[in-house]
Amino acid sequence: MNFKTIQNMTFDIFNSLNQIPREVDLIVGVPRSGMLAASIIALYLNLPLTDIDSFVKGQIYEAGDTKHNDSWISSVDEARKVLVVEDSINTGRSIKKVRTKLTKELLEKSVFYAVYVTKQGKDFVDIFVKICEQPRMFEWNCFHHQRVNEVCFDIDGVLCRDPSNEENDDGEKYLEFISTVDPIVIPTFTIGCIITSRLEKYREATDKWLKENGIKYNKMIMMQYATREDRLRAGNHGVFKGQEYKKQHRMSLFVESNAKQAEEISNISGKGVFCTENHMYYEENKVTKVKKETKKVFSKLVPANVKKMIKGIIKS
Repeated sequence: MNFKTIQNMTFDIFNSLNQIPREVDLIVGVPRSGMLAASIIALYLNLPLTDIDSFVKGQIYEAGDTKHNDSWISSVDEARKVLVVEDSINTGRSIKKVRTKLTKELLEKSVFYAVYVTKQGKDFVDIFVKICEQPRMFEWNCFHHQRVNEVCFDIDGVLCRDPSNEENDDGEKYLEFISTVDPIVIPTFTIGCIITSRLEKYREATDKWLKENGIKYNKMIMMQYATREDRLRAGNHGVFKGQEYKKQHRMSLFVESNAKQAEEISNISGKGVFCTENHMYYEENKVTKVKKETKKVFSKLVPANVKKMIKGIIKS
């Protein structure tokens, strides 16, 4: 999985600001996620910002007095060069749609920019920062991406807040917490797998809470200890999650709330983990990457009938 965090994007944008023509005097973002990248660029360069529909209407966002520069343009007509920004380009469909909205005059002064592109998508923009091929996912869309069925999720600290020490009594208060806590975020699509340190005895209450909050999932794996004290004595939260994640061969990302556990999970599974505590991505290890690339090459070069024969030999 090629995963990019907001921190990654900010870093990549900053280190490529020199690619942006100096005569650009207006930044135009393509909603929604293109506005995130556009805002970062506009703030770094201290330039006015607007969205694509407002741009077509000739409208520019107002800015605070401390940010305003006397050299700023006051209307779209005054712009010499305009940077039209997307966060990413895959097939180019979105940027094609944007181009149809612009008049010939607006197109002539527009420079098209994307932070991340595929090899297929790079020809649809004038400037791009990095090639980022599929399969890929970004921090800003990982809860609502169609590939969420290939993602493992922790619960506490990810889908809802962590319980307080008082709530975490392994009794009535804890049961009330897991039954009534407000969700932080509700993924749009069905989660591939939930792997949680919650105990198996709380499955029914957890499942009820997930359903009540519209959080769909295919599988949920919970710890098998009898009590919270048993679980704490074992102290193997990260090991448990890492081992279970490793078994889920279709899963290519784990969203974890604890930084120490996130690193453990990644090291044990050999696969990628995004941590909501520090918003860092712990990459899959090189061995896993080599295996995946070898598998891709094998799939392309070896005929289907030969693959079937090899599998039969291995099984026998």
